[in-house]
Amino acid sequence: MKIESLILFLMTTFSLAAKTVTGVVVDETQQPVSFVNVVLIADSTFIDGKVTDDAGRFLFENADSTANKVKISMIGYEDLVLPIPADGNFNTLFLTPSSVMLGEVVVKANLPSTRIKGNAIVTNVENSVLATTGSANDVLKNVPMLTGSNGNFSVFGRGDAIIYINGRLVRNSSEVGQLASSDIKEVQVINNPGAQYGADVNAVIKIVTKKPVGEGFSLSAYTDNIYNKWFSTTEQLNLKYRTGGLEIFATGNFSHGKNYDDEYILSTTNGKSVLSMVSQESVSTTKTAISGKIGFNYQFNENHSIGAYYQNDYNRGHHFGHYLNDISENGTLSESSTSDLKGWFKALPCNSANIYYNGTVGKFTFDVNGDYMQTKDNDRTYQYEQNQFSDNRNVTTFNTSRNRLFAEKATVSYQLPKGSVLIGEEYTNSRSRNDFQNPEAILNSEETDVRESNIGVFAEVSQTFGDFSASAGVRYEHVKSDYYINNQLADGQSKTYDNFFPSANITYSPGDFRFSLSYSNRTVRPTYQNLNGNYFYVNSILYTRGNPYLVPSKRQDFTAQASWKYITLSAQYSYTKDAIVQVYEPYEDNDRINVFTVTNMPSHKLFSMFVNASPQFGIYHPSLSLGMQKQWFDVEYLGQHKKMNSPIFTIQMNNTLTLPHDWFIEASLWWRSHGDWKNWAYTHTLSTVNLRVYKMFLDKSLTVYLGVNDIFNGQIYKANIYSGNVMMQSNVNNHGRNVELTIRYNFNTSKSRYKGTGAGQTEKNRF
Repeated sequence: MKIESLILFLMTTFSLAAKTVTGVVVDETQQPVSFVNVVLIADSTFIDGKVTDDAGRFLFENADSTANKVKISMIGYEDLVLPIPADGNFNTLFLTPSSVMLGEVVVKANLPSTRIKGNAIVTNVENSVLATTGSANDVLKNVPMLTGSNGNFSVFGRGDAIIYINGRLVRNSSEVGQLASSDIKEVQVINNPGAQYGADVNAVIKIVTKKPVGEGFSLSAYTDNIYNKWFSTTEQLNLKYRTGGLEIFATGNFSHGKNYDDEYILSTTNGKSVLSMVSQESVSTTKTAISGKIGFNYQFNENHSIGAYYQNDYNRGHHFGHYLNDISENGTLSESSTSDLKGWFKALPCNSANIYYNGTVGKFTFDVNGDYMQTKDNDRTYQYEQNQFSDNRNVTTFNTSRNRLFAEKATVSYQLPKGSVLIGEEYTNSRSRNDFQNPEAILNSEETDVRESNIGVFAEVSQTFGDFSASAGVRYEHVKSDYYINNQLADGQSKTYDNFFPSANITYSPGDFRFSLSYSNRTVRPTYQNLNGNYFYVNSILYTRGNPYLVPSKRQDFTAQASWKYITLSAQYSYTKDAIVQVYEPYEDNDRINVFTVTNMPSHKLFSMFVNASPQFGIYHPSLSLGMQKQWFDVEYLGQHKKMNSPIFTIQMNNTLTLPHDWFIEASLWWRSHGDWKNWAYTHTLSTVNLRVYKMFLDKSLTVYLGVNDIFNGQIYKANIYSGNVMMQSNVNNHGRNVELTIRYNFNTSKSRYKGTGAGQTEKNRF
């Protein structure tokens, strides 16, 4: 009897000691809140503490039996002190916002500005100074690792990225400017994408907006005006109507502007003789663009929604150029010429459409998308070349490009107790035709046609194990590409590929420190422009063209990322086989004429490292980023292997002052050192300094921004390229210094409910 009593006592004691305390913390909009402090207490004595994860969850395994209460706290919200339930499960806990008034400035909580979430670096926007910057373009300019503008952004060390807004692929770069910064919750940067993304996706930027609120009619409009030497303007109007589960939306955009750039080129070709060319170019371009979009989505309930949209884009313009060329042979002037170029371009209406279904049944989530796109571009140029030592010549070119795409994508995910399984497929069918004509027969006239189909299937599984989370996936793609020249199939340029692309990620997140390791196997497919075999005339000794014999590059990426409080670190190593590189080649059998083209080289190795610190000091919000990338690459130059291994360093500094009466001041600096990229040697530093002041009016519905960009005109590119027996020095001035005035007005606005994720985005980018 005594033994039985002792066993019962020990079992009861073990049960008490092994008690698990768990729950999920959400905000007033029922969205999970991460980095919330959760403390176990016995009366007022601290027992143990943790912070919530990205899903708002907290878990105390084998919690001390003396703990009888839990305290939930986070700056900007009211504290919660609650007794621990008998089973230890709090289920869902709701936070109530609070604010502290300091004069006329409302101080709210700021989540850690940048943190690791799986294989993504996440920057918080909501309740931070980034929410006031204007549009999503302005937000992305302030996100660590990102550079770019106007909806086109690249990730440091990775290259161009595709952009998602609430899971929907952005198909037109102007869409990024349509989204107000105040509607954004966070930005996720994925520099090592998993299996659910196309194998040729370098990096992904995911913009997540706040939960939609309100019904009825809403309007947002903005005007952006830039002056440097000429005036450029962009006007946009967004309309939206909501009632019940139905949302109807429409967007109109108009832009008109002019820009110009100057370039100085010195090229030296060492062949049977030494040919040197000095060229001075000045080109101005005027462009007008109009786009319109209309669509709807209907949410049957919280688990099922459908939607569709149609978009039409149109642009036209012209460019004028003036060229001075001096050609010397063995130090003696052999030709001097001046050229005047006139060109006209017109994109006939570009039609694109999307339809989607998104639904949840039990633990299953379904997502189906279909996309269509069709474009036609007409370009014609007239170049009159006056030569001192040879006959004058006229060069006229006509070029018509037609692109067409059908795409669909479907995914099914199943929710596991501590993870999920995702399977899906994606199919794209595209065609790109190019008809080139040169009446003077200086260049060959021909029609090229690329027809390509891509079938991809993928699977991904993710699971959480305490402080660890892991995911792994694989993608299979079958690609068939047929290349036609003048309606005849060219077997040598037609290709078929079958490849597997694995990926994996593991994350360790004990509290506010997070560390992740990722691996992926990817490909880099040439653009249709790179595959275009038509020659284009520059001057009497220089042509340009693509290369229909290009093969896709294969790349392996290894990434390590860590974050602690306001500091984030990312390091990556990439190995690329069959790297696509720009080179000079002789034109057919004429070694006096060079062709600037692209080719595959055996390999390219790159290591990059990036660190960001984004603290906050009262009204001062600084963000400092330091980056370095070093390659291991050599190129054949003058019969020898020339090493191009010099590293490139970057500095990015963003500073914002939040002042009373809704005034803000921004100052930013971006600087890049000299160094090597593939067979290009950057011989001069590059920098830009921007200053902007803005103020909110009418209860923050109207914002006026006034700024000066590239104050010191530091965007002057100086670089040398080495290839075979050619060395070319280039000096380009894009005249980036300008004054910018932006006015943005919002009335009863809230984010779109549109949940279409799109299909075939990487194929659209290749167009």
